[in-house]
Amino acid sequence: MSKSSTEKRYIIYASLLLICVVMPSLPYIKGRLNSVPLLMSAYWCVIIGIIFFILPWLYIPTKGDKYLVGYGFSGGIIFIALQFVTAVMMKKLAASPYDTSLFGIMMNIITIFPQILAREMVRQYSFAGAYKTLRYKRVAIVAITVIFCLIEINFGSLLTTKTVKDLSIYTIQTVAPIITRNILMSVLVFYGGVLPSVVYIGIIQLFEKCFPVLPALSWLIEGSIGIAFPVIYGTFVVDHVFAGSSHEITDRKSDIKYLVSLLLATAFVWFNVGVFPVYPSVILTGSMEPLIMPGDVVLVQKIEKEEQINTLTVGEIISFKRGNITITHRIKKVLKDKAGNISFETKGDNNSAADENKVEPNDVKGIVIKVVPKIGLPALILREQDKIPEGVVDKK
Repeated sequence: MSKSSTEKRYIIYASLLLICVVMPSLPYIKGRLNSVPLLMSAYWCVIIGIIFFILPWLYIPTKGDKYLVGYGFSGGIIFIALQFVTAVMMKKLAASPYDTSLFGIMMNIITIFPQILAREMVRQYSFAGAYKTLRYKRVAIVAITVIFCLIEINFGSLLTTKTVKDLSIYTIQTVAPIITRNILMSVLVFYGGVLPSVVYIGIIQLFEKCFPVLPALSWLIEGSIGIAFPVIYGTFVVDHVFAGSSHEITDRKSDIKYLVSLLLATAFVWFNVGVFPVYPSVILTGSMEPLIMPGDVVLVQKIEKEEQINTLTVGEIISFKRGNITITHRIKKVLKDKAGNISFETKGDNNSAADENKVEPNDVKGIVIKVVPKIGLPALILREQDKIPEGVVDKK
C-alpha cells in the first residue's frame, strides 16, 4: 500500500474517532445514552477497544514521555488544593450534591474513567494522525483542541443567558476554564501521551464526584482559578519539556519561575476574596463623589476586633453591610447609649442627608485606607446596579 493511501487512512480513522466523541454531546443522542444506566460507559469502552485492538497505533515522537505522568498527578493535586484551601479560608464549603456512598463512588468511577480515557485516547490519536500526515500540523492540533472545547460547552445554557452580565458570568465561570483546561490537556497529550492527561483530569473529577464536602466558591473566584492555573501549569510543563535533562540551570530557573507565578496567582485570588487583612472593593454608586467615583476600587483594612471599633472616629470612611449589600460611607457621628454601646451615623459625601439607620459594630467590615481610580470599571459591566437598601440615602 502506498504512503499516500496509508496517510489517508489515518486521517479517516482520526476523523471518525472525533465524530464518535462529538456525537454523545449532541442533546438527542446524549439523552438516549443517559436514559439507560451504564450505556454511556459501554459506548466509551467500545471506542477504547477499537483504538486498542482494531486501529493501527499512532504516536507523536516528542520529548515528554513518561515523566509527564508525574506532572499530570501533581497538577491535579495542586488544582484541587487551590480551590479547597481558598474555600476553607473563606468558609465556603458545602455538602456534595453527588452520591458519596460506597455504591455511589463505585458508580462514579465506572462512569468517569471510560469517558476520560476514551476522549484522551481520541485526542492523542487525532494529534498523532495530524502530526504524521498533515503539512500544517500545529494548526490541525489547535483545531482538534477547539473541537474538544466545543464538546464540553453547554450551548443550551449559553443560549438562555438573557443579559450581558449573565453572559459574562457564564463565560468567566464556565467557558474560559473549559478552554484553558483543554489547552493544558492537549499540552500533556502532545508531549506525554494519554496517561498524563488522564491522570490530571481523573484526579480532579474523582475528587469532585467522590468527596463529601466541596468548595462553594463564587463565580469570579472559581473562574479565576479555573483560568489562571491551567495557563501557568501548561507553561511550566512546556518549559520543562524543552529544558531537557541536560539543562539543569534552565530547569531550575523554570521551577523558580513557575513557583513564583503560581504563588503570585494564588496570592492575587486570595487578596481579591478577602483572605488578607486588606482587601479590594469596587464602588458602584456615586454617593461618595467626588472623592470616590463609580468604578473606583477602595482598599479596605479589615476590622476583626472590638478594640478596633472603639478607635473609629468622625471623618473616617468605613465599609459596612446592609443585608447582602456593602456600603462605603463616611462616619458623621459616633453614638453611645447609656450602657456605653457604640454605633455610627454615616453619610455619603454626595448625599444630601445622613443615612437613616445607625451602623452597628457587627455591620462594620473595615476602614477605607486607599482609593485606586477606575480599575474597577469592568465590574460595572458585570454587576447590575444593586438596589439601595432601606435606610441608606443615595443622591442620584
